Amino acid sequence: MSLSLGKALIIARREYLTTVRRKAFVFSLLLTPAILFVSGFLSTKMASDDARKRFAEARIVAVVDSSGAYSDAALEYDYQPTTDAPLNPSQTHPAPTPHIVPVILRRFESQQVALDSLAKGDVKQVLVVAADFVETGRLRLYANDTRVFTSSADDRPLRFWLTRSLLAGQTDSTRIEGVLRLGRSMDLYTLDREGKWAVKNDARELVGFLLPFALGFLLSMSIITGGQYLLQGVSEEKESRILESLLCSVTPDELMLGKLLGLGGAGLTLVGVWVVAGLMASAGLLSVLNVSLPPALLLAAFAYFLLGYLFYASIMTGIGAMTSNLREAAQLSTVLTLLNFVPFWMLVKILNSPNSGLAVGLSLFPPSAATTMMLRMSAASVSGAHIPAWEIATSLGLLALSAIAALAIGSRMFRLGMLLYGKSPNLPEIVRILRQS
Repeated sequence: MSLSLGKALIIARREYLTTVRRKAFVFSLLLTPAILFVSGFLSTKMASDDARKRFAEARIVAVVDSSGAYSDAALEYDYQPTTDAPLNPSQTHPAPTPHIVPVILRRFESQQVALDSLAKGDVKQVLVVAADFVETGRLRLYANDTRVFTSSADDRPLRFWLTRSLLAGQTDSTRIEGVLRLGRSMDLYTLDREGKWAVKNDARELVGFLLPFALGFLLSMSIITGGQYLLQGVSEEKESRILESLLCSVTPDELMLGKLLGLGGAGLTLVGVWVVAGLMASAGLLSVLNVSLPPALLLAAFAYFLLGYLFYASIMTGIGAMTSNLREAAQLSTVLTLLNFVPFWMLVKILNSPNSGLAVGLSLFPPSAATTMMLRMSAASVSGAHIPAWEIATSLGLLALSAIAALAIGSRMFRLGMLLYGKSPNLPEIVRILRQS
């Protein structure tokens, strides 16, 4: 019996409309990006406000100087942080005036007395200068700080006081200020994706991490989500014996093709809305950082989604047909899900060295190719690293061949297993059935 594309499209339309009308799909489509955006905005704002508030507070520090190096040091001064470089060096807007932080120091003869004062809340920190400080530079800083994440900027006021007081009387004030600014005024220039030298700053590095992570995670979730829809749909219809009724009108191949097209379209709708929402939410930040998504990157993401979805969905369809219930199908599909997320276990290595042997190997390995290559390409769009065209072509070619093979195997498993009820066959039995067919 020949394959009827018309019947397959009818099934695809039915699967697509049934899926997109589910409350869970609408929730994922609309509320998930909204929740992520709002939670991310609130989390960032609260962290920023907390850090700004803590840094602007007056520093009352107990000093226990066993070395005598700071016996004549001033006990009050105003610390004025230097202004960091703008997010986008090409911006001409004037930098905001930094907030002045008052620092007050109190001398204590005993470390224990100073710690008792810290416990009572009379001081914010306790600085202990070891007796051999001049020779070893040993310092100890005590603080009641329950934060999980701390900033290196927290101890800058004390470092400035230590440096300025140690050099006082040894040289003129101009040289002291130059020493204090040393390193803060050194701009690091690296090649961008256009081959031009550009300032590399912390904000751009953050985007260089978050952008690949977001795109890679989005691609992985869309592939797995589409595959899970197929897995769940086939398993539920098999348990309810709806498949028996459907097979009276269509062939197994038409049924499988229709499900692949319909649920694949639902997955593409999901990822499309998420991408648009993500670009709209981050457009301002990407513009400030002078970061844009190349059209080739979006085109490659679309190709990897289609091939990755076909690869995973074909296998999950076969798993759903061969197992006797949804619980067993979900357990077996967990292995596939883990394979798709393997690149995130090596995320830092891939982003820092996108052309390393590990990154290239994972890009060519079909189960992890889509996610890894998306991480590499999106990281290269920010850092300026070059991904050879032959690697992208080879990765897509291997993934396409694997997807075709998975489709053939999944189709055979679907035909053999959709009417199989009762005990689910184990792996050796599945291999034997496939060979006999």
